[in-house]
Amino acid sequence: MISVFLASSLAIAQEDLIHPKFEMTKFGQAGMKFLEIGLSARAEGMGGAVSSVPMGALSMFYNPAGLASVIGERGDVYAGLTQWMANINVMGFAAAYKTPWVVVGVSGMSVDYGQIIGTRMIDRLTWEETGDVDVSSSAFGIGAAKRVTDKFQIGVTARYVTEDLAGTNDNTGAYVPEGPSVSTLVFDAGTLYRTGWGSSVISMSIRNFSTKVKHQDESYDLPLIFRIGLAMDVLNLSPGAGGPHGLIVSVDALHPRDRAEEAILGLEYNLMKMVYVRAASRLGHNYTGSDPERPVTVNLASLGAGVRYKLGPTDLSVNYAWANQGSLLGSVNRFDVQVGF
Repeated sequence: MISVFLASSLAIAQEDLIHPKFEMTKFGQAGMKFLEIGLSARAEGMGGAVSSVPMGALSMFYNPAGLASVIGERGDVYAGLTQWMANINVMGFAAAYKTPWVVVGVSGMSVDYGQIIGTRMIDRLTWEETGDVDVSSSAFGIGAAKRVTDKFQIGVTARYVTEDLAGTNDNTGAYVPEGPSVSTLVFDAGTLYRTGWGSSVISMSIRNFSTKVKHQDESYDLPLIFRIGLAMDVLNLSPGAGGPHGLIVSVDALHPRDRAEEAILGLEYNLMKMVYVRAASRLGHNYTGSDPERPVTVNLASLGAGVRYKLGPTDLSVNYAWANQGSLLGSVNRFDVQVGF
């Protein structure tokens, strides 16, 4: 994974030397962008900077290695709702179960795009409605993770991803009621390593690794992304040092296929591991867009909160997160529930 990450970075650096005047923001070089939508209120309250934070079943959406650290004694389940922009809703679920050999998990996500009115151009100045367009996207997967030693964890997932663009207009202008639908297999992998210094954890992950897919005449890549992360509880450098308080500081460095590199700083404060407050900030540059005087800001900040209650083997947590997606896209709300058993 380290070799792949460095080779990819070196390739981009060489391209920049060959074409020094080209702005390497890499816009529009990936499809199926719904795969990048963060599904967890807990994780997105920290800006998604949770590659080094084990979260049980929920880790299948971020770093599969965290799947090995289930929330309950035997496993856990998760369900969440993301109210995305433009009245789009994203539903997600995951479940993990600990076997004597590995932790196995299943996950799924589905995107509800709401009402989309189809139109067809009759000529240059006139058009007609063709009825609602039923667009859909989904991803369902399985995964496995193992705590190899008391310090090292590794995990992998495989997902079957489908995107249906429904009705569309072909090259002759005629309406096609059943539009193109594509499916492909997507793979994720990750590692977690506990350094032994306090509670610090370092991680690496790769997500959305797949072959190209093709809608009609054009093929495209999926939004491949590499992450390197570091997290630790800065109030508990030694056992019992923080008392009833905890503060996880987490940083993820991202190398996406289709946009500039960036870093995200996330914080999670807890009181007696029952009440949680979260915040995050994106550390990167703003995209210029069409007007250099008005940069397009992306994912500026996130805030979140949650409560956790343990009763015997049951470990219940409920979380909410709000995120600012920038001056053009507005804000996003997330809700989720996770239960360990």
